[in-house]
Amino acid sequence: MGISSLGIGSGLDTAAMLDQLRASEQMRLQPYAIKQNTYKAKISAWGQISSAMSDLQASVKKLTGDAFSALTVSSNKAFTATAGAGAQADTHSVTVHQLATAHKIKTAGFDDADTLQGSTTGGTRTITITSGDGKETTVELSDDETSLSQIAKAVNKAEGNVTASVQRTDDGYQLVFTAKNTGSAGELSVSVDGDDKLGSILNTSNGGNPSDGPDNGDAMTLVSKAQDAMLTVDGSDYTRSSNNITDIITGVTLDLKAVSEDDKSEQLTLTSDTSAIKSSVKDFVDKYNALIKLTSAASKYVQNDTSGLGSDDIATQNSQNGALMGDSTLRGMVAEIRTTINGTYGDRGVGGSDEDAFTALADIGIKIDAATGTLTLDDNKLDKAIADNPDGIGDMFIGRGENEGMATKLQDIVNKYVGDPDDKDNKGVIKLSTDDLDEQVKLMDTQLDKTQKLIDAQVERYRVQFQNLDSTMSQLNNLSNQLNSLLATL
Repeated sequence: MGISSLGIGSGLDTAAMLDQLRASEQMRLQPYAIKQNTYKAKISAWGQISSAMSDLQASVKKLTGDAFSALTVSSNKAFTATAGAGAQADTHSVTVHQLATAHKIKTAGFDDADTLQGSTTGGTRTITITSGDGKETTVELSDDETSLSQIAKAVNKAEGNVTASVQRTDDGYQLVFTAKNTGSAGELSVSVDGDDKLGSILNTSNGGNPSDGPDNGDAMTLVSKAQDAMLTVDGSDYTRSSNNITDIITGVTLDLKAVSEDDKSEQLTLTSDTSAIKSSVKDFVDKYNALIKLTSAASKYVQNDTSGLGSDDIATQNSQNGALMGDSTLRGMVAEIRTTINGTYGDRGVGGSDEDAFTALADIGIKIDAATGTLTLDDNKLDKAIADNPDGIGDMFIGRGENEGMATKLQDIVNKYVGDPDDKDNKGVIKLSTDDLDEQVKLMDTQLDKTQKLIDAQVERYRVQFQNLDSTMSQLNNLSNQLNSLLATL
């Protein structure tokens, strides 16, 4: 009879012994687990730093242009204006004479939207809808596809420069064609080939039969004309096919909303928004400090505690050390950034007199802590600098002529480490570092799996040996009992 549990045959606590051996074998995993956790901690630290660097990247980008070109745009009734890249502080006179409208035409009314309207000759017919710019939308229909609903569905499926709908009115169901584009370029004409009956309902070549004028021979009725926008800007007249106009005032988009009251002009005023400078500078200080605090924590070094260790004992690394302590990539990145922040830029006198020029952060109220590297902002000094010479601040951050600006230089450094958003091939140094760490984590996973299998096999060998010991001891005990019984009978 076999031994079902360890220790039964031998009387020894071999189960406990096996547990101790298993725990001892499991210690073989510890070096790989420690390495893997170290790699994971580094990946996590780099992830936080990379996120902070991306935040700084967005903040620096504002300081390379947007913060110093922000404009406040006046509110107007006949139009709205949006200032973009290239827009300049200025005033303009704008009069909207006419809005651009989309061409829309409709059929006469019918009792049912699903009744076939074409001939039933057994052939096909072609409907061609042509826009004023020459683009065509063509659909072919069979005899059983000529209801108003089917025509609208076919036209929309063609995805041309026209949309179709069926509307229920007091006059019945009407098929309506609407140009997707406003202005004369979107004016529609409709022709039917292969079905005179359907042509008598749809053929339109003169813009649609006016409901309040003489019959022009078109089958469909005009709902709204294809009309271009007409406006006057600073005394010059302009005609455009759209109400969204970007090519009259440099950097400014005009969105026409209504015809000017009494045909009187409105004044469009674009003024420099210096509040954007302050908010961008403050955001930069916040994002920079957040990054420096993360890098300081990641590179933190705490001396090992050697108290109580003997001469032969080895001190282990302090658990309070940063995950990237001693990392050369992090050290180099921080050095580059801090050197840039501490630098001077431009020449005295760029913004005017020596007193008006700004060449360092201290000139606009930003102090740098020499020990921590963090920045402290003096709001009052920054406000005065913005009021006295906002262009001088821009020169310091962006640069002028051959003089490189601080934000421009810093942007290159940040792009180097987190990648350039405009260059998909540039992953950045941090991404390359974490990719290498990811490979090390996978390698440790493989090593842990391999070692665990070896441990499991070794523990199984121990178990079999203990089981054999139990079996042997059981046999010997049985033999001893038999001998004792035999001797007792003598």
